[in-house]
Order: sequence, then C-alpha cells, then structure tokens
Amino acid sequence: MPWFTKQQRRRWRARRNQRRLHRLSTVETSPATNSTGRVISVVMKPTPDPQCGEKNSSDYLDYMKPWWTTVNRVGLRGTILHDGLPEDCIDKATTDRTGFELVDRSELPILHDRHRVVRDYLEQIDEQYVFVTDIADVAFKRDPFELIAQDEDAHRLFIGSERKTIRESRCIRTDVTDQFGSLLYAERRIVNPGILGGRRTEVIELMNRVLRCIEEFKERLLDSDMAIINKVVYDNYRASELFTGFPLHSTFRKWEYHTSAAIMHK
Repeated sequence: MPWFTKQQRRRWRARRNQRRLHRLSTVETSPATNSTGRVISVVMKPTPDPQCGEKNSSDYLDYMKPWWTTVNRVGLRGTILHDGLPEDCIDKATTDRTGFELVDRSELPILHDRHRVVRDYLEQIDEQYVFVTDIADVAFKRDPFELIAQDEDAHRLFIGSERKTIRESRCIRTDVTDQFGSLLYAERRIVNPGILGGRRTEVIELMNRVLRCIEEFKERLLDSDMAIINKVVYDNYRASELFTGFPLHSTFRKWEYHTSAAIMHK
C-alpha cells in the first residue's frame, strides 16, 4: 500500500490486528472430558493515558474475551488475577468456570510484577497442574492438561516458543544483550512465556528463579521480560526437558485459527 503514509499504515495494522484478536474468541473448540488443572492469567490496570483516560468495563471485556470465552467453551477452570477491575466487568465475565482474584501491586513494572502475583497465587492453591497464559492473544482450542498427563515424566516444563533463535530475532537479541551485557544462548530457540505450564510445583520453582533474576537486575529492567525468561529457562532446563510447539500451541504470530493444537497463540 505505497499510497499510505507511515502513520496511516500503522493505524491500518492496528485495526487489522484488533479484528484478528476479536476472531480468536470465535475459534472452533473441543470440549474437555475431565480437565485436571487450572488456567491462570493476569490483568493489571495500566497507568491512565491523559489523552485517552482510563479503560472502561467494555474495554476490559473485549481485552479478555478470547481467553475467558474459550476457557468456558472448552470447559476448563480459569482464574484471572487482577488489581482492581470494574465490578460490573467482573460480574459479566464470572461464570461457574471462570473467576477473579484481587491481588496487590508492588513497585515493579507490570510485566515483571506479574510473575510475583502468579507465584503467590500458585502457592495458595492445591491444583496438581496449571497453565499460566497471556489473556488478549490466547485462545484455548481443547484441554491442554491432557498433554501434561500423558507426557509429564518426559518433560518438566510446557512452554510457548517462537520460530526464530535468539540470534535471529533482532528484538530479542538486543534485549538479551542490553539486559545482561552479552548475547546469551544465541542459538537457542526463543521461549515465550505467553504459555507456561506443568506441575504447579515446577511452575512455582521457575517463578522463584525468575523473581531472583528480576531482583538481581531491578535497577536496569527493560520494558520486556523476554530476556530474563529466556535466560532463566536455559540456565535451568535442558532442551529435552521442554515441551514446546505443536501440539501444545500454534505457530506464534501465524494466526492459525484452524490449528488442532491445544492452545492458539495469535
């Protein structure tokens, strides 16, 4: 579209992505027969934009729609951790399958604080298996816990990933170098914490390691947690211990609406 200005192209892409994200809530799903775990996501309120003001209930419902609608349609049990969503938003999205838990914020940036929030919640529940996922760009196609039950003796962690290695992604390559001062694990495939699961105790252990790394680098944290997640995962897990890719999740950023993977990640 050469006749578009740069700003117009940016707005067009934003509208296209919103349409794609909305479609996530309507993907075809398969019902779970006897789901054995809990799926968890986090919604933290951003700092209000002076030009746009605070988000309203409708904004939050649209934001959460792919996640909570597919949780309900598949028949999973889900919890959304939040720091003060509007009450009418919570009322509209609460079902016998999906509930909300109020959490406290810390001084950490939202992207980093979410790991503490998740760790604290996981320590309070007694589920054997859990999945922690993003909420706006994730849809459940079928029960992901069947994969854990079938495969847990072979793999310790069930995690999202991307097609590129750390070296091949300019963004992640820059983040890792800026965060740690050198390019770590350059030839390893990028892991993406937008999907993260396994035994609850294993996920808690990973969260604790992530939080220790955040504490170590808290004076110069980036606007992304991808560098920290990749370092912590590859510091502590062999590639053979990670279950990633199909059939756990679709190809990231390929918008595979008709995938037979358990989870679609935009």
